[in-house]
Amino acid sequence: PKHEVCVDGFWMGKYEVTNAQYRVYRSGHNSKDYKGRSLNGDTQPAVFVSWDDAKAYAKWFTGKNNGKYKFRFPTEAEWEYASRGGKQTARYWGDDPDDACGYANVHDQTSARVNKFEWPHHDCDDGYAVTAPVGSFKPNAFGLYDTLGNILEWCADIYSEHAYRKHKRNNPIYTDGGSDRVLRGGSWSTSRGYVRSADRGSLSPGRRFDFLGFRLLRTP
Repeated sequence: PKHEVCVDGFWMGKYEVTNAQYRVYRSGHNSKDYKGRSLNGDTQPAVFVSWDDAKAYAKWFTGKNNGKYKFRFPTEAEWEYASRGGKQTARYWGDDPDDACGYANVHDQTSARVNKFEWPHHDCDDGYAVTAPVGSFKPNAFGLYDTLGNILEWCADIYSEHAYRKHKRNNPIYTDGGSDRVLRGGSWSTSRGYVRSADRGSLSPGRRFDFLGFRLLRTP
């Protein structure tokens, strides 16, 4: 259900973590390809990264600056606040999913033609069949890129269908029971109706897919 939450100040990564950034940590990382179309370019987001992998990267990155700053996953509440960019509409560009292509890399006409997925696509054309280089589309009002589309992003919370009914008002994070972690944001291959700021998904923390990566949050 829709409800109000308050979160403390934080800095969200402007972009999803790229292959080049992730390979500084793990030099052999390979984001592979989808049907011969590369997902592995330096400026494309790193995929085939599990929640456990990304958590280890955040710990390593924190250590690189002698602990001056802490880097971690956003909570689900922090992620949604950042993704909305101050807007109450379903998506940071508005309510119409078919306006997506100026703002996000989504399952669009190009993807439908090339990838031939059976699920509904956005009725617009962003020109990409797989992941796009980060920052290729317009940012939201907070200056963040690709919080919808391109790749699904891991969040810190354990997933529960009923988490929003149990949230505290201040800095909520759901940690009760289960092990699956929250996914947010939709991706280059996600069905049209699921690329919106409030949509929620989940996977076990060890899973890796070609539509799944992360961005980090920094606290003082």
